[in-house]
Amino acid sequence: MLTQKQASGSVSDCVQPRHLELAVMASLDQRWLLAVYLIVPATVLTIVLDHWVFGQILRVAILPVMPEQWPLWVILFGLPHVVAGTLTMADSDYLRHYRKQFILPLILYSTVALAGVLGPSLVRVLVPAWLGIYTIYHLLTQQIGLSFTMLRPSRLMLFWKWMILLTGFLLYAGVYVGANIPDATIGGYDPYALCVIFSGSSLLLLTGSSFFLLKTVTAPVGARYLWANVAMIGSVFFAFVFGYTIFIVIIPRVIHDLTAFLIYANHDRNRNACTPHNYLYRLTRSLPLPFFLILPSISITLAYLLQASHHWLFATIIYLLTFMHYHTEAIVWRRPNLHRQHLNFA
Repeated sequence: MLTQKQASGSVSDCVQPRHLELAVMASLDQRWLLAVYLIVPATVLTIVLDHWVFGQILRVAILPVMPEQWPLWVILFGLPHVVAGTLTMADSDYLRHYRKQFILPLILYSTVALAGVLGPSLVRVLVPAWLGIYTIYHLLTQQIGLSFTMLRPSRLMLFWKWMILLTGFLLYAGVYVGANIPDATIGGYDPYALCVIFSGSSLLLLTGSSFFLLKTVTAPVGARYLWANVAMIGSVFFAFVFGYTIFIVIIPRVIHDLTAFLIYANHDRNRNACTPHNYLYRLTRSLPLPFFLILPSISITLAYLLQASHHWLFATIIYLLTFMHYHTEAIVWRRPNLHRQHLNFA
Protein backbone atom coordinates (compact mmCIF):
# COMPACT_ATOMS: atom_id res chain seq x y z
CA MET A 1 0.00 0.00 0.00
CA LEU A 2 1.32 3.40 -0.96
CA THR A 3 1.58 5.83 1.93
CA GLN A 4 0.39 9.39 1.58
CA LYS A 5 3.96 10.69 1.78
CA GLN A 6 5.05 8.32 -0.99
CA ALA A 7 2.01 9.14 -3.09
CA SER A 8 2.39 12.87 -2.77
CA GLY A 9 6.11 13.14 -3.26
CA SER A 10 8.32 15.35 -1.10
CA VAL A 11 10.42 18.45 -1.50
CA SER A 12 13.48 16.25 -1.91
CA ASP A 13 11.89 14.76 -5.05
CA CYS A 14 12.40 18.11 -6.79
CA VAL A 15 16.10 17.71 -7.26
CA GLN A 16 16.45 20.20 -10.09
CA PRO A 17 16.51 23.89 -9.07
CA ARG A 18 13.92 24.84 -11.68
CA HIS A 19 11.47 22.48 -9.98
CA LEU A 20 11.89 23.73 -6.43
CA GLU A 21 8.89 26.03 -6.68
CA LEU A 22 6.70 23.03 -7.58
CA ALA A 23 7.20 21.27 -4.23
CA VAL A 24 4.03 22.83 -2.82
CA MET A 25 0.72 21.33 -3.95
CA ALA A 26 -0.85 23.43 -6.68
CA SER A 27 -4.50 24.35 -6.25
CA LEU A 28 -7.23 24.30 -8.86
CA ASP A 29 -9.12 27.55 -8.59
CA GLN A 30 -12.78 26.61 -8.47
CA ARG A 31 -13.60 29.70 -10.50
CA TRP A 32 -12.12 27.85 -13.49
CA LEU A 33 -14.61 25.05 -12.84
CA LEU A 34 -17.33 27.68 -12.92
CA ALA A 35 -15.98 29.34 -16.07
CA VAL A 36 -16.68 26.29 -18.26
CA TYR A 37 -20.40 26.94 -17.70
CA LEU A 38 -20.18 30.07 -19.86
CA ILE A 39 -21.35 27.84 -22.68
CA VAL A 40 -24.79 27.87 -21.03
CA PRO A 41 -25.64 31.58 -21.51
CA ALA A 42 -23.85 31.55 -24.88
CA THR A 43 -26.03 28.68 -26.09
CA VAL A 44 -29.27 30.10 -24.71
CA LEU A 45 -28.51 33.46 -26.36
CA THR A 46 -27.82 31.69 -29.66
CA ILE A 47 -31.16 29.87 -29.50
CA VAL A 48 -33.05 33.05 -28.58
CA LEU A 49 -31.50 35.07 -31.41
CA ASP A 50 -31.94 32.32 -33.98
CA HIS A 51 -35.52 31.52 -32.99
CA TRP A 52 -36.89 35.03 -32.59
CA VAL A 53 -34.58 37.23 -34.70
CA PHE A 54 -33.11 35.19 -37.57
CA GLY A 55 -36.09 33.00 -38.41
CA GLN A 56 -34.44 29.73 -37.25
CA ILE A 57 -31.92 29.78 -40.09
CA LEU A 58 -29.31 28.18 -37.84
CA ARG A 59 -31.56 25.32 -36.79
CA VAL A 60 -33.06 24.64 -40.21
CA ALA A 61 -30.26 25.31 -42.67
CA ILE A 62 -26.88 25.49 -40.92
CA LEU A 63 -26.59 23.40 -37.77
CA PRO A 64 -26.42 19.60 -38.09
CA VAL A 65 -28.67 17.47 -35.91
CA MET A 66 -25.71 16.05 -34.00
CA PRO A 67 -22.24 17.57 -33.44
CA GLU A 68 -20.58 14.31 -34.55
CA GLN A 69 -21.12 15.59 -38.10
CA TRP A 70 -18.39 18.16 -37.39
CA PRO A 71 -14.93 16.51 -37.81
CA LEU A 72 -13.33 18.94 -35.36
CA TRP A 73 -15.87 18.01 -32.70
CA VAL A 74 -15.01 14.32 -33.01
CA ILE A 75 -11.30 15.12 -32.74
CA LEU A 76 -11.59 17.32 -29.63
CA PHE A 77 -14.51 15.98 -27.60
CA GLY A 78 -15.62 12.64 -26.25
CA LEU A 79 -12.86 10.08 -26.66
CA PRO A 80 -9.87 12.41 -25.92
CA HIS A 81 -10.95 12.93 -22.31
CA VAL A 82 -11.52 9.16 -21.99
CA VAL A 83 -7.96 8.53 -23.18
CA ALA A 84 -6.68 11.25 -20.83
CA GLY A 85 -8.41 9.67 -17.85
CA THR A 86 -6.91 6.31 -18.77
CA LEU A 87 -3.42 7.80 -19.04
CA THR A 88 -3.59 9.06 -15.44
CA MET A 89 -3.51 5.37 -14.50
CA ALA A 90 -0.16 4.79 -16.27
CA ASP A 91 1.64 4.91 -12.95
CA SER A 92 3.18 1.84 -11.31
CA ASP A 93 2.06 2.92 -7.83
CA TYR A 94 -1.49 3.46 -9.05
CA LEU A 95 -1.61 0.17 -10.92
CA ARG A 96 -0.55 -1.73 -7.80
CA HIS A 97 -3.00 0.15 -5.63
CA TYR A 98 -6.08 -0.27 -7.87
CA ARG A 99 -5.43 -3.63 -9.53
CA LYS A 100 -7.70 -5.69 -7.27
CA GLN A 101 -10.56 -3.23 -7.78
CA PHE A 102 -10.33 -3.20 -11.56
CA ILE A 103 -9.41 -6.75 -12.63
CA LEU A 104 -12.98 -8.09 -12.70
CA PRO A 105 -14.46 -4.96 -14.36
CA LEU A 106 -11.68 -5.15 -16.97
CA ILE A 107 -12.64 -8.75 -17.80
CA LEU A 108 -16.36 -7.90 -17.84
CA TYR A 109 -16.03 -4.85 -20.06
CA SER A 110 -13.59 -6.59 -22.39
CA THR A 111 -16.27 -9.21 -22.97
CA VAL A 112 -18.93 -6.55 -23.45
CA ALA A 113 -16.71 -4.60 -25.86
CA LEU A 114 -16.02 -7.67 -28.00
CA ALA A 115 -19.71 -8.57 -28.01
CA GLY A 116 -20.61 -5.03 -29.04
CA VAL A 117 -18.35 -5.28 -32.08
CA LEU A 118 -18.42 -8.96 -33.08
CA GLY A 119 -21.54 -10.32 -31.39
CA PRO A 120 -25.03 -11.01 -32.80
CA SER A 121 -26.91 -8.07 -34.29
CA LEU A 122 -29.15 -7.67 -31.23
CA VAL A 123 -26.12 -7.43 -28.96
CA ARG A 124 -24.51 -4.89 -31.30
CA VAL A 125 -27.60 -2.75 -30.76
CA LEU A 126 -27.88 -3.26 -27.00
CA VAL A 127 -24.24 -2.47 -26.17
CA PRO A 128 -24.30 1.06 -27.72
CA ALA A 129 -27.68 1.66 -26.03
CA TRP A 130 -26.19 0.66 -22.67
CA LEU A 131 -23.17 2.84 -23.34
CA GLY A 132 -25.45 5.76 -24.21
CA ILE A 133 -27.30 5.50 -20.90
CA TYR A 134 -24.02 5.09 -19.03
CA THR A 135 -22.64 8.17 -20.82
CA ILE A 136 -25.51 10.38 -19.68
CA TYR A 137 -25.09 9.14 -16.12
CA HIS A 138 -21.32 9.75 -16.26
CA LEU A 139 -21.63 13.25 -17.73
CA LEU A 140 -24.06 14.40 -15.08
CA THR A 141 -22.64 12.65 -12.02
CA GLN A 142 -19.22 14.27 -12.51
CA GLN A 143 -20.77 17.71 -12.15
CA ILE A 144 -22.98 16.52 -9.31
CA GLY A 145 -19.98 15.11 -7.47
CA LEU A 146 -18.07 18.38 -7.80
CA SER A 147 -21.11 20.25 -6.49
CA PHE A 148 -21.14 18.00 -3.45
CA THR A 149 -17.52 18.90 -2.61
CA MET A 150 -18.79 22.44 -2.01
CA LEU A 151 -21.68 21.45 0.27
CA ARG A 152 -22.11 20.07 3.77
CA PRO A 153 -23.61 16.56 3.67
CA SER A 154 -27.41 16.49 3.90
CA ARG A 155 -30.28 14.20 2.95
CA LEU A 156 -31.47 16.72 0.40
CA MET A 157 -28.33 16.19 -1.69
CA LEU A 158 -29.54 12.76 -2.82
CA PHE A 159 -32.89 14.20 -3.94
CA TRP A 160 -31.11 17.00 -5.82
CA LYS A 161 -28.85 14.47 -7.52
CA TRP A 162 -31.73 12.31 -8.73
CA MET A 163 -33.72 15.29 -9.98
CA ILE A 164 -30.77 16.24 -12.20
CA LEU A 165 -30.41 12.66 -13.42
CA LEU A 166 -34.15 12.21 -13.98
CA THR A 167 -34.41 15.45 -15.96
CA GLY A 168 -31.39 14.52 -18.05
CA PHE A 169 -32.56 10.97 -18.77
CA LEU A 170 -36.06 12.14 -19.75
CA LEU A 171 -34.67 14.71 -22.19
CA TYR A 172 -32.22 12.31 -23.80
CA ALA A 173 -34.96 9.67 -24.02
CA GLY A 174 -37.07 12.22 -25.86
CA VAL A 175 -34.23 12.89 -28.29
CA TYR A 176 -33.72 9.15 -28.88
CA VAL A 177 -37.41 8.45 -29.48
CA GLY A 178 -37.75 11.46 -31.77
CA ALA A 179 -34.72 10.41 -33.84
CA ASN A 180 -35.45 6.68 -34.05
CA ILE A 181 -39.21 6.24 -33.59
CA PRO A 182 -40.71 9.55 -34.75
CA ASP A 183 -44.27 8.19 -35.06
CA ALA A 184 -44.30 6.43 -31.68
CA THR A 185 -47.01 7.02 -29.10
CA ILE A 186 -47.14 6.11 -25.41
CA GLY A 187 -50.64 5.24 -24.31
CA GLY A 188 -51.98 7.41 -27.10
CA TYR A 189 -49.90 10.40 -25.99
CA ASP A 190 -47.11 12.16 -27.87
CA PRO A 191 -43.75 11.12 -26.30
CA TYR A 192 -42.35 14.59 -26.98
CA ALA A 193 -45.13 16.24 -24.98
CA LEU A 194 -44.72 13.72 -22.16
CA CYS A 195 -40.98 14.42 -22.02
CA VAL A 196 -41.62 18.15 -21.82
CA ILE A 197 -44.18 17.73 -19.03
CA PHE A 198 -42.22 15.26 -16.88
CA SER A 199 -38.76 16.78 -17.41
CA GLY A 200 -40.21 20.23 -16.76
CA SER A 201 -41.74 18.97 -13.53
CA SER A 202 -38.49 17.41 -12.33
CA LEU A 203 -36.63 20.60 -13.31
CA LEU A 204 -39.00 22.62 -11.11
CA LEU A 205 -38.37 20.23 -8.21
CA LEU A 206 -34.64 20.52 -8.81
CA THR A 207 -34.83 24.31 -8.78
CA GLY A 208 -36.91 24.36 -5.60
CA SER A 209 -34.57 22.00 -3.75
CA SER A 210 -31.59 24.14 -4.79
CA PHE A 211 -32.84 27.02 -2.64
CA PHE A 212 -32.69 24.78 0.44
CA LEU A 213 -29.27 23.39 -0.50
CA LEU A 214 -27.85 26.91 -0.50
CA LYS A 215 -27.84 26.72 3.30
CA THR A 216 -25.23 23.94 3.13
CA VAL A 217 -22.72 25.70 0.84
CA THR A 218 -19.14 25.67 2.17
CA ALA A 219 -16.97 26.86 -0.76
CA PRO A 220 -16.76 30.52 -1.88
CA VAL A 221 -18.16 29.68 -5.33
CA GLY A 222 -20.44 26.93 -4.06
CA ALA A 223 -23.73 28.77 -4.55
CA ARG A 224 -22.80 29.86 -8.07
CA TYR A 225 -21.63 26.35 -8.95
CA LEU A 226 -24.88 24.90 -7.62
CA TRP A 227 -26.94 27.23 -9.78
CA ALA A 228 -24.61 26.69 -12.74
CA ASN A 229 -25.58 23.01 -12.74
CA VAL A 230 -29.26 23.86 -12.50
CA ALA A 231 -28.74 26.27 -15.41
CA MET A 232 -26.96 23.53 -17.39
CA ILE A 233 -29.96 21.21 -17.11
CA GLY A 234 -32.32 24.14 -17.68
CA SER A 235 -30.52 25.08 -20.90
CA VAL A 236 -30.74 21.47 -22.13
CA PHE A 237 -34.48 21.58 -21.43
CA PHE A 238 -34.71 24.92 -23.27
CA ALA A 239 -32.89 23.46 -26.29
CA PHE A 240 -35.18 20.42 -26.27
CA VAL A 241 -38.37 22.47 -26.18
CA PHE A 242 -37.30 24.59 -29.15
CA GLY A 243 -35.89 21.70 -31.18
CA TYR A 244 -32.14 22.46 -31.04
CA THR A 245 -31.06 18.86 -30.60
CA ILE A 246 -27.40 19.60 -31.23
CA PHE A 247 -27.14 21.80 -28.15
CA ILE A 248 -28.64 19.05 -25.97
CA VAL A 249 -25.48 17.08 -26.75
CA ILE A 250 -23.00 19.97 -26.84
CA ILE A 251 -23.79 21.69 -23.53
CA PRO A 252 -23.12 18.87 -21.03
CA ARG A 253 -20.32 17.38 -23.14
CA VAL A 254 -18.30 20.61 -23.32
CA ILE A 255 -18.79 21.28 -19.61
CA HIS A 256 -17.86 17.71 -18.69
CA ASP A 257 -14.77 17.39 -20.89
CA LEU A 258 -13.29 20.79 -20.03
CA THR A 259 -13.89 20.13 -16.34
CA ALA A 260 -12.19 16.75 -16.65
CA PHE A 261 -9.10 18.24 -18.30
CA LEU A 262 -8.86 20.92 -15.58
CA ILE A 263 -8.93 18.19 -12.94
CA TYR A 264 -6.38 16.05 -14.79
CA ALA A 265 -4.06 19.05 -15.18
CA ASN A 266 -4.09 19.78 -11.45
CA HIS A 267 -3.67 16.12 -10.52
CA ASP A 268 -0.85 15.50 -13.00
CA ARG A 269 1.03 18.63 -12.01
CA ASN A 270 0.90 17.68 -8.32
CA ARG A 271 1.77 14.06 -8.99
CA ASN A 272 4.43 14.42 -11.71
CA ALA A 273 5.91 17.91 -11.90
CA CYS A 274 8.69 17.14 -9.42
CA THR A 275 9.23 13.45 -10.11
CA PRO A 276 7.47 11.95 -13.17
CA HIS A 277 5.79 8.91 -11.63
CA ASN A 278 3.51 8.54 -14.63
CA TYR A 279 5.04 6.78 -17.65
CA LEU A 280 3.63 9.42 -20.00
CA TYR A 281 5.55 12.21 -18.29
CA ARG A 282 8.71 10.13 -18.16
CA LEU A 283 8.57 9.62 -21.92
CA THR A 284 7.81 13.25 -22.71
CA ARG A 285 10.28 14.98 -20.39
CA SER A 286 12.39 16.12 -23.32
CA LEU A 287 9.50 17.49 -25.39
CA PRO A 288 9.39 21.30 -25.66
CA LEU A 289 5.78 21.41 -24.47
CA PRO A 290 4.38 23.27 -21.46
CA PHE A 291 3.49 20.75 -18.77
CA PHE A 292 -0.26 21.42 -18.96
CA LEU A 293 -0.34 20.73 -22.72
CA ILE A 294 1.26 17.29 -22.61
CA LEU A 295 -1.81 15.28 -21.60
CA PRO A 296 -4.31 17.03 -23.94
CA SER A 297 -1.92 16.81 -26.90
CA ILE A 298 -1.18 13.11 -26.45
CA SER A 299 -4.81 12.27 -25.66
CA ILE A 300 -6.20 14.03 -28.72
CA THR A 301 -3.59 12.36 -30.94
CA LEU A 302 -4.24 8.85 -29.59
CA ALA A 303 -8.02 9.33 -29.77
CA TYR A 304 -7.75 10.47 -33.38
CA LEU A 305 -5.66 7.42 -34.32
CA LEU A 306 -8.14 5.08 -32.64
CA GLN A 307 -11.10 6.64 -34.46
CA ALA A 308 -9.34 6.93 -37.82
CA SER A 309 -9.35 3.16 -38.31
CA HIS A 310 -12.55 1.16 -38.79
CA HIS A 311 -10.90 -2.13 -37.87
CA TRP A 312 -12.87 -4.19 -35.35
CA LEU A 313 -9.92 -4.22 -32.92
CA PHE A 314 -9.87 -0.43 -32.63
CA ALA A 315 -13.65 -0.30 -32.20
CA THR A 316 -13.31 -2.84 -29.39
CA ILE A 317 -10.57 -0.79 -27.72
CA ILE A 318 -12.76 2.33 -27.87
CA TYR A 319 -15.65 0.48 -26.23
CA LEU A 320 -13.36 -0.95 -23.55
CA LEU A 321 -11.65 2.36 -22.78
CA THR A 322 -14.99 4.14 -22.51
CA PHE A 323 -16.67 1.59 -20.24
CA MET A 324 -13.60 1.34 -18.01
CA HIS A 325 -13.26 5.13 -17.89
CA TYR A 326 -16.82 5.52 -16.61
CA HIS A 327 -16.23 2.80 -14.02
CA THR A 328 -12.86 4.00 -12.76
CA GLU A 329 -13.74 7.70 -12.63
CA ALA A 330 -16.53 6.93 -10.18
CA ILE A 331 -13.94 5.43 -7.82
CA VAL A 332 -10.52 7.04 -8.12
CA TRP A 333 -11.54 10.65 -7.39
CA ARG A 334 -13.18 9.82 -4.10
CA ARG A 335 -11.30 10.31 -0.87
CA PRO A 336 -8.97 8.78 0.27
CA ASN A 337 -7.90 7.20 -3.06
CA LEU A 338 -4.52 8.12 -4.51
CA HIS A 339 -5.86 10.26 -7.34
CA ARG A 340 -7.77 12.39 -4.86
CA GLN A 341 -4.65 12.94 -2.75
CA HIS A 342 -3.12 14.84 -5.66
CA LEU A 343 -6.18 16.94 -6.49
CA ASN A 344 -6.33 20.19 -4.58
CA PHE A 345 -9.10 22.80 -4.80
CA ALA A 346 -8.78 26.44 -3.87
